[in-house]
Amino acid sequence: MIPDGFTKFVDKHGKVEKYGVGQVFHAQDFPNKLFILKSGYVKRYQATQPERKVLELIYGPGHIISLSQLYKMLFGIDQNQDDFIYIYQAMTDVEMRSISADQVIEELEKDPILYKDFFYEAGLKLRSNIFRLASNSIKDDYKKVAHQLMSLAYEFGGLKKGDTKKTIALPLPESPVDLAEQLNISKEVAEAVLNSLSNHKIIKVDGPMVTILNVELLKDAYL
Repeated sequence: MIPDGFTKFVDKHGKVEKYGVGQVFHAQDFPNKLFILKSGYVKRYQATQPERKVLELIYGPGHIISLSQLYKMLFGIDQNQDDFIYIYQAMTDVEMRSISADQVIEELEKDPILYKDFFYEAGLKLRSNIFRLASNSIKDDYKKVAHQLMSLAYEFGGLKKGDTKKTIALPLPESPVDLAEQLNISKEVAEAVLNSLSNHKIIKVDGPMVTILNVELLKDAYL
């Protein structure tokens, strides 16, 4: 069961914030806030300069942005590196609820069961990083892209382990640029693989949106 105590707390006490597709906001702009993403998708970059960035994470509905604030305030663990800029960009139109980290810590002292919510969120981020590392470790670009699409199906498309579902429409944009950023490959390579998978009727591409037409065939593409 997905814990929702923190979501209810933020819905009651938080402030609504909205960002349009493509809009960029920096972690430094909210050093003492946490967010619940209510709708839409956000990607987080790590950068030494704004134009030199590496995609770290993708957040979807229900995700918490960003647990690093709590780790620093509660345990003195600073997960962000001083020499890097942390950039958040809306992949779609998004709506979030924000609340100060001070309020969160105060509520945690009253209701420690809320730690369950953050433990769950940390598990989601760990799984996301494991998926991303697995995709990036694959040498063959065709298999790399296929594996990443399958990872996104598990993470955001509702696919469960052992699921025999044949068709999954990914709810977040996965254009060649998006995949290239996630996998550290060129846009041209990502586009070529998407076209090949589409020509083989394994996926369907409609602008930036991808539908997996056959889960088993997509698995076969990287196994």
